[in-house]
Amino acid sequence: MSNQNQYKFKEGEIHPFKITGFTEMPGTDESFYILENPFGGKHLLKSVHYKHYNLELNHEVNCKIDKINCSGKIYLEPENPVYKEGEIYNFTFVKLIDQLNSVGEKEKAAVVKTQFNEDVICSLPKDCQLSGNIKNLQCKVLRIKKGELYLAIPEAQNKKPKIGKNYWFDLIDIKPLENNIEHYILRDEFGNLYSLKKDMYQHYGFKPGQKIECTVTKYNADAHLKVEPVHPFYEIGKSYSFKYLYSEEDLNPLGEKEIALIVEDIFGVETKVRTIHSHEIPDPIPEYINCKVDGIRKGKAILSLA
Repeated sequence: MSNQNQYKFKEGEIHPFKITGFTEMPGTDESFYILENPFGGKHLLKSVHYKHYNLELNHEVNCKIDKINCSGKIYLEPENPVYKEGEIYNFTFVKLIDQLNSVGEKEKAAVVKTQFNEDVICSLPKDCQLSGNIKNLQCKVLRIKKGELYLAIPEAQNKKPKIGKNYWFDLIDIKPLENNIEHYILRDEFGNLYSLKKDMYQHYGFKPGQKIECTVTKYNADAHLKVEPVHPFYEIGKSYSFKYLYSEEDLNPLGEKEIALIVEDIFGVETKVRTIHSHEIPDPIPEYINCKVDGIRKGKAILSLA
C-alpha cells in the first residue's frame, strides 16, 4: 500500500476513494483493487475480503483510515453495504461455542449468520444466559476489519472505557498467552482485562503492581478493547531530534519507488520515518533529523519529517 500523501490522514477519519483499477500479484493468488485518495495517492485493497461488497471500477467508496502502522503504512476499510459500526442488528443464531479470549480466559460465544450468509462470532459476557429455543440474537457491531464484523451483546458494553480516551490501568500480572509469548495483563477500574505483548514494551520498564496510563485504541475480534501505553518520553504532535542511521529504498506492490529514513529513538530502537519522496530528503543528510511524532503504536513512535 502506497504511503504517498499518507501524512494527511489520521486513524478513524473517513474519506472518499476512487476505485481506479484491479491488479493481480505475479506468482501469487492475491488480487487487489487500486484506490486513489483525494490527494492523488494510490492504495491497494485486498479483494478477497470484499467479494460481497460489489465494488466497481471508476466508482467512489467511502473508506475509514483503519490503521497507520509503525512504518506509516495506511490500511483502509471500505464502507460495509449493510452494517455500520456502533449500530445494533438482529442476526440469525447458529450455535454456542467456547473460545479463548485475548487475555487467555475461556468464555462463551455465539456463532451468528449475517445477511451475506457468513458465520460471525459474537462474544458473550459471563452472566449472559441464552434461551434454549433462541432463533435470533441482537448484536452490536463494534468494528469492521477486512470486511469482518466484530460483535458483542449491546448491554455488555456499558462498563467499558471510551475509545480515544486515556485511563489509568493496574498491571496485575505477566503471563504467557498464544504461542507461549509473554504478555502484560492490565485491569481497568471496571475489572476488564487487557493484554500487551511484553517484548514490545520491554524498554518502558513496566513492573507488576504499578499503574500505567494508556490510550484506549480499538476493539479486538473477541470484543476486548486494545490499549496503547503513553510513551515515557515522546508526546504525540510534538517534534524531537532523532539520530539518523541509514536510508532504504524499495518498490511497493504498485511498482512505485519508496524511500524511508531509519533513525534511532531515545531507547536505541530503530524507527522508520514515514515513506517520503526523494526531493524531501535533506542533502546531505545530517547526523540528527527533526521528526514529528504522529502517533505511538506497539511501543514505537510513528514519525514523519517535521
